[in-house]
Amino acid sequence: MCDNSNPVYKDPRHGQSRELIYSYDKDGNFEKTVGFHGETDRVILQQAWDHFHERIQLAKDQVLAGKVSPVVYYMEKNLLDPLSLSMLSGISLWRVKRHFKPFIFNRLREKTLLKYTATFNISLDQLKKVE
Repeated sequence: MCDNSNPVYKDPRHGQSRELIYSYDKDGNFEKTVGFHGETDRVILQQAWDHFHERIQLAKDQVLAGKVSPVVYYMEKNLLDPLSLSMLSGISLWRVKRHFKPFIFNRLREKTLLKYTATFNISLDQLKKVE
């Protein structure tokens, strides 16, 4: 197990990106060690976040163009998929997918919209307007 006296903690190449790693030692005993995210881990994580930001921006552009409803944007922004959104909101999956259409979304009752606002933790005005 690493401790703070280990010189790798003072190495500026490692920064503050420590992580707790669970593993088994050579005798089969469970142990915890502190490791560091290497450059490859940082690149992979950055690429993943860049991908999420691209998806969110694409959803926003589609909402502003009138191709999809704001539900799609907030679903992407919250890193959800339709099934997860359905389970969190208590709205059936087929209805969630139907609500992606702007025409259908604009006709939803306030009761249904409030389920989405509670799920996304936003106000009704925010749900109706994507900025």
